[in-house]
Amino acid sequence: MTRFEQFNEMMFEAYCKKAVSNAAKKERQKKAARGLMEQSLSKLTDATLYGVVAESGEVEQPEEPCQIFYVQEMNIPVYEPELSKALSYLMPKDREIILLYYFKGLKDAKIALLVHMGVSTVSRRRRAATKRLRELIENAT
Repeated sequence: MTRFEQFNEMMFEAYCKKAVSNAAKKERQKKAARGLMEQSLSKLTDATLYGVVAESGEVEQPEEPCQIFYVQEMNIPVYEPELSKALSYLMPKDREIILLYYFKGLKDAKIALLVHMGVSTVSRRRRAATKRLRELIENAT
């Protein structure tokens, strides 16, 4: 390989690394900007939440207080306070797997497609998260 070819190869490699780095940086900035614009539902008042629901025409009052988890564009209500608190301590991906498996009744294969993981990874993380949930709930009581 000539010096010219080596130089071109180094320049192309540097260009590719910089392009990937800039793309990742841009995505992090987008995510940070979106995080500043979004507001947690727990920070909204009941009147504001009722107003949003009333506009859509779907007024539905839960019988008892619950915490709602937003997973894969679905709202999943959890009515048990100890369980919802324990779920909030889990890693986001583990919580997502638990909610999809136990609350939506999806199988590991379907969850794996949704969360872009292998089936064995989903199964392993679900079992570990279930064990962690059990520990958190038992320690809370």
